[in-house]
Amino acid sequence: MRQIPLLLGLLWMFSGGVIASNKPKPTNFIIILVDDMGYGDVGYHGALDMITPNIDKLAAEGTYFTQGYVTCSVCGPSRAGLMSGRYQNKFGINGNFGPNSKGGFPTDQPMLQDMLKKAGYTTGALGKWHFGKAQDEFLPWNRNFDYFYGFLAGGHDYFWADTTYKARKDNWPIHRNNEIVNYKKGDYLTTKINEEAVGFIEANHNEPFFLYVAYNAVHYPWSATEEDLARVDELYEYDHKYRRILAAMTLAIDDGVGALMEILEKCGISENTAIFFLSDNGSPATIAGPTKINTGDFVMSKTNGLRGYKGDTYEGGIRVPFCVKWPGEVPAGKRYNEPVIAIDVAPTITGFLGIDMPSTGYDGVNLLPYLNHEKKESPHDYLYWRYQDDYAYREGDWKITWNDQEKVLHMTKDMVMDKHSIKPKLFNIKNDPWERHDLSEAYPEKFNELLDAFHRMDSQMPDRGLFKVPFNRIK
Repeated sequence: MRQIPLLLGLLWMFSGGVIASNKPKPTNFIIILVDDMGYGDVGYHGALDMITPNIDKLAAEGTYFTQGYVTCSVCGPSRAGLMSGRYQNKFGINGNFGPNSKGGFPTDQPMLQDMLKKAGYTTGALGKWHFGKAQDEFLPWNRNFDYFYGFLAGGHDYFWADTTYKARKDNWPIHRNNEIVNYKKGDYLTTKINEEAVGFIEANHNEPFFLYVAYNAVHYPWSATEEDLARVDELYEYDHKYRRILAAMTLAIDDGVGALMEILEKCGISENTAIFFLSDNGSPATIAGPTKINTGDFVMSKTNGLRGYKGDTYEGGIRVPFCVKWPGEVPAGKRYNEPVIAIDVAPTITGFLGIDMPSTGYDGVNLLPYLNHEKKESPHDYLYWRYQDDYAYREGDWKITWNDQEKVLHMTKDMVMDKHSIKPKLFNIKNDPWERHDLSEAYPEKFNELLDAFHRMDSQMPDRGLFKVPFNRIK
């Protein structure tokens, strides 16, 4: 037998029996999705009473988007857009979940993990599933995720999980794959998700992986540990108790982001791991509901002055904290000011890997040429939103939007909303990102142009007949 030379033998010994090579390591992908984080609730967007050093570090070491959007201002549809690369309305998801989706994410629509699994990636999903639970075909362990830890519904209590589905919905079981976990008294769900993320990376760092970390924080029920409340109290005084709780919940997420980046460094894979960070929709704005929006009562989440909140198509509902750290591919320490949207994530990842576009196509684009300034134009000619009756359409700096946020002002004496008395509005987002000045009367041609463009696209949606979207052209 030929002897292995001494140098190669040492390499063999110190690499655990595998001869080292200069072959580039494959790129790993992580998506961190926060639930209900407002645009003004991270430090790098100027939040002075939120402690987010690790999220801020992530943004500083990558590129962050000043106009980062999601496709819907509520949880389920937004997540469906993110994981498909398409406007989710096109495959029947307009709510949590629409009739055309049969209660879950359609099995004939590819998801990002489907494509990465075929490409040889180990796949993991943690936290909030919310892609369907009524049928086995919708469950995460049947949707090309090798590992799942989390819950199946749209929200969950942070301190208590039952072991049966006879409990109230917020206390439904936590799963590890298809087995129900005996959730320990005193556990805090955000912390458990953080631990699971670290464990997944430790177990899978030697092979390419895709990890989807879907926090249920900072979603209702708003609750935090006493330890985290004490940590935020050391630095700030809060005007309202719910803002204090939100800050403590956000700090727990930030701890997880820090632990995740630390384990990537420890495993030697930080430089070949791409991390996308975003929220599924904008600010829930108030505890008391939309009727309090103008008074400022009970405000817990902030939008940096953007109008609107979760559930509508004003900027406050659809513009979110959004950044990507991708060493060697995306510039570090940069901000990108053109509009981007969550449906860009899937085509960016698969485009980089050379994976063919799915047969259903993409509405998003590969962002890498734009972020690297190979392409100078804006990534999108238009952006589209519809959540039930609320809608918006944007071309360039112009945006048309209709929301039932004003419903309190448009009730009849029988307390029925007269939707036709609420008119669509036109805004120039570059000059007026706060959407204070309706320009529909001043620019009727532009208003009609965008309204017609919206309806041409919206008329193709399979659930179009279920909703009476107002069509008020200016004559």
